[in-house]
Amino acid sequence: MPYDPPSTSPRQDQIVRLVRSQGYMANEEMAQHFSVAVQTIRRDVTHLAELGLLCRHHGGATPVSTVENLDYDARQILNSSAKDAIGRYAAALIPDRSSLFINIGTTTEAFARSLTSHRDLRIVTNNLHVASLVSGRTDFHTIIAGGQLRPQDGAILGATAIETLSSFRTEFGVIGISGIEEDGTLLDFDLEEIQCARTIIRNSRRVLLLADHTKFTRHPLGRVGDLRDIDDLITDRPVSDSFQRLLDAAGVTLHVAENHE
Repeated sequence: MPYDPPSTSPRQDQIVRLVRSQGYMANEEMAQHFSVAVQTIRRDVTHLAELGLLCRHHGGATPVSTVENLDYDARQILNSSAKDAIGRYAAALIPDRSSLFINIGTTTEAFARSLTSHRDLRIVTNNLHVASLVSGRTDFHTIIAGGQLRPQDGAILGATAIETLSSFRTEFGVIGISGIEEDGTLLDFDLEEIQCARTIIRNSRRVLLLADHTKFTRHPLGRVGDLRDIDDLITDRPVSDSFQRLLDAAGVTLHVAENHE
């Protein structure tokens, strides 16, 4: 595993196996199965969801999907403090008067919120929420990619978006991701998102990948690229020795953002 194995109890390990086999389990069912209080199961499910080992829903849990991402509202809540720490750390790597791409995702939105002390940035984005977050800055020059708006999360996708992104060459590309394999393969769910991310990677002189620790436990079907396509990985926990060797071989600099919450 890219990270050292997460801390889980034997009961929590059984919960993960049970949810994966059933597809959905209500908290009450699990409480009866394990002969514990519902509140205990809720705590277990919350902990497992924070580790990215299952998806928490009102009243129960489902397995982590390989074909569909979590709802935007759920992604905003999941590991929000870690994403904020990653966003602050990544923002500190961006000098004033820089040009940068910012792509789709709740972690890149946390990054955009952390740009408040920067001056005179040139931003190209296909994330409507990012554009809104920086829209009040008169010294920022923001270009929004054209294309089809996905209302669930503010993503702007399609051929027109790719054409817009392809028209620029920036100093930095700041991207999020939905999953990272143990061998360093970068993964995402949606083909159009993948095409936009690849366009940003190709047209950025330095690529910063923002990924909290749960992305190392998720395995979407779509391939964005691999570690050789990025320059910096900003995450919230130290990685395993084996994954560090992959980073070193690919020439990627690891940054661990301290999360005090």
